Amino acid sequence: MLISDAKVRLPGTDRARDPAATLTMARRAARAVGVTRVADITRLDTVGIPTFQAIRPASRTLAVSQGKGVTPDLARLSAIMESIELWHVEQSLPPDVTAPPRECRLGYDVHALVPATPSLLHDGLPLDWLAGTSLEDGSPTLVPRDAVALTLERGTGWSPPLFLASSNGLASGNTRTEAILHALYEVIERDAVTAAGPTGGVRVDPGTSGSPIVDELCATLARARVRLEVRHLPSPTGLPCFLARISCDDYPPAFFGFGCHLSSEIALTRAITEAAQARLAYVSGARDDLRADFHDGVTRRESSEPSHDVPLMRAHDTLADDLEDAVERSAAAFGHPPLVVDLTREEIGVPVVKVVAPGARVSPEVL
Repeated sequence: MLISDAKVRLPGTDRARDPAATLTMARRAARAVGVTRVADITRLDTVGIPTFQAIRPASRTLAVSQGKGVTPDLARLSAIMESIELWHVEQSLPPDVTAPPRECRLGYDVHALVPATPSLLHDGLPLDWLAGTSLEDGSPTLVPRDAVALTLERGTGWSPPLFLASSNGLASGNTRTEAILHALYEVIERDAVTAAGPTGGVRVDPGTSGSPIVDELCATLARARVRLEVRHLPSPTGLPCFLARISCDDYPPAFFGFGCHLSSEIALTRAITEAAQARLAYVSGARDDLRADFHDGVTRRESSEPSHDVPLMRAHDTLADDLEDAVERSAAAFGHPPLVVDLTREEIGVPVVKVVAPGARVSPEVL
């Protein structure tokens, strides 16, 4: 049975603690992982949706992590926590077991994990494994270290390409339950986005959500003369997944954001604020992995395309109930219960996990 975690309802999100308590934890951890500066970059753009950056110069992946939210405090936390998450997955992860898949009792097909392109994985290849846990019943299993670790540093020797290296399913939180839930939402979101693509799904009118928060975000974009298109992306889990696309005449390229949650309101909020964050990544010039030839490669649909009402769902009263629901849906949709590897380090003091879902889809284009 899952331990019931209390839920603090915040603008556009649910957490286990209020922002002040989370910020205290995050600031302490930020110093420990090498974050040297947190910057408010909201006003570099005309939109005004809060967006922050956390700078970690010694990062082995991205030196700049971005965060967004309905309020400045939530955006600040988002940036700091993302940087903390990445630090954990960059660290050396000593294997618990080294053995070929055919000699391991996994309870799932290792070939159902997202492969590298190309992948040299075969059942006789010795792999390094980390201890994992099934989110359905808590039973122990093993997860390939290469499906968890992420670093841009080049090691010595030769390592065969096996699994797609990404931050998909990496998340932190005030509690382990909160971290797992947010990680699983991301896995479900990326699966839906991969299946639908940037032009898939059904166009919906965010004004039909009945959410004052979503209404205010839409009004904020309208005041900045930024066009917003929202699409509902079907997920085999049945959870609300949305794509938000923003563009304007002054800055024509389209920027995308995605969101998934049991609550339609929170999923919509995440998609819209992430689109604004993506735009600011280019405006600020903070990232080294952005395309110099970036352009809107997606043909705009005609305005005559019908717009549907937002499909409405509500989350439960506790984070534990939310997680139990999301796990049950994921196991049915992907053919196997999702797995979790706990990356939490006592000296840092922030729960951090990596969720891996055999059977879930993700492509590099949506990362």
